[in-house]
Amino acid sequence: KTIKDINLDSNELGLGGGKAVAEMLTVNKTITTIDLYGNKLGPEGGKAFAEMLKVNKTSITINLRVNDLGPQGGIAIAEALKVNHTLENLNLYCNELGPEGG
Repeated sequence: KTIKDINLDSNELGLGGGKAVAEMLTVNKTITTIDLYGNKLGPEGGKAFAEMLKVNKTSITINLRVNDLGPQGGIAIAEALKVNHTLENLNLYCNELGPEGG
């Protein structure tokens, strides 16, 4: 069997852990759903996920709720969504995106 869903909810991964997950998703071809709720990824973590979204063609649902992505993380993700045509569900609730990042 192949893993399709990962739940890392509230594990305090921080920037380092978030970057590692984003790098893994860059090459992974089976994971369709990942939950990273409340992991303190910060703006740089948001940028790492944005880079992943530019190349990932497998993930359908990503929960980045409550990760302090800030405006810069929001802007990076918005840019990535211009080229990602497979993602169907993205939760960015409570990330302090502000007017610039929303």
